[in-house]
Order: sequence, then C-alpha cells, then structure tokens
Amino acid sequence: MTIEMETRGEEVDGGWRDQDGFVVGIQPGNGPRSDPRGEFPTGPDVGSPMPNVRCLDSFGQSFDLHEVSAGKPAIFIFQRSAVW
Repeated sequence: MTIEMETRGEEVDGGWRDQDGFVVGIQPGNGPRSDPRGEFPTGPDVGSPMPNVRCLDSFGQSFDLHEVSAGKPAIFIFQRSAVW
C-alpha cells in the first residue's frame, strides 16, 4: 500500500492553512505536517487484541507489551496519524 501525503494548503498571513483550517508556519506535506490523505490503516479496532509488538516507553526502553501486561488489561496510546 502506498500512503499519499496531504499537501493541499493555502499560504496566508502567519503561515499555511490546511484543509482543516489550521494555520502553521510549515507547508502541509512537510515535517510534522505529513498527514496521510484519504483512507489508511490505523491499527486494531478498540477492544480487539493487540498483535505481538515490541514497544518503546517514554524513556526509550524497549519492552514486550504482552509480557509486561501478563494477561491483565492495558491501556496503549497511539499517536495521531500512525501509519501501519
């Protein structure tokens, strides 16, 4: 699958306005404004089992999600626009 980046924007005073109306000093499609366009896979549905993954904690240490949770419920937070 090829993910197409959203690059539409209008140059305005103070930066670039994207299709959602946000104005930032970076043109859409660059750096932190690299948002996917259209439909794209976002990961497991809410409530479905997580696949076997290795994760990084807030200190950059790697861990196995299933090993750490030991079968107990866990909250796992994805950052916006994660492309799988």
